[in-house]
Amino acid sequence: MKRDIIMCKQLGCDGVVIGILTPEGKVDIPRNKALVELAWPMGVTFHRAFDMTDDPIQALEDVIATGCERILTSGHRNTAVEGAALIAELVQKAGGRIAIMAGSGVRSTNIASLIQATGAQEFHTTAKAYTESGMIYRNPNVSMGGIPGVPEYGISQTQVAEVKHILEIATQTVV
Repeated sequence: MKRDIIMCKQLGCDGVVIGILTPEGKVDIPRNKALVELAWPMGVTFHRAFDMTDDPIQALEDVIATGCERILTSGHRNTAVEGAALIAELVQKAGGRIAIMAGSGVRSTNIASLIQATGAQEFHTTAKAYTESGMIYRNPNVSMGGIPGVPEYGISQTQVAEVKHILEIATQTVV
């Protein structure tokens, strides 16, 4: 992780994403803080490892103590819609000390309600869709290194039009 952060700095990246937890599901403050310090002056986001912590309110305070500028979270649920109540609580408890970025399952169909329900001002989306390959013959005896259960004959791509639509809705929605 340290080598990656150094490389990102050398490449002129704006920021990096980290998230180290202890085996007990706590934020590893010393190790994360060391990465934040190494990354400076780049921004640092604490990723959805946050959603694997045992106590999200304590984890919020712990991430703030590391110096991260934002937390990416689905509110300890599979999607931000499911975790909206906790995301709203985190935004309130953060009190502007750190940004809370809602992510996982953010789409044009739910961004307006997420803004209203959570008070979050930052959102993360992949807006991906799977496109099936046009290949007809598929050799059942060969796997090309794909993950079991994940289709090999197609591609998952970000839908640019969907991202633009999400941005339009988000900028028109008043918190």
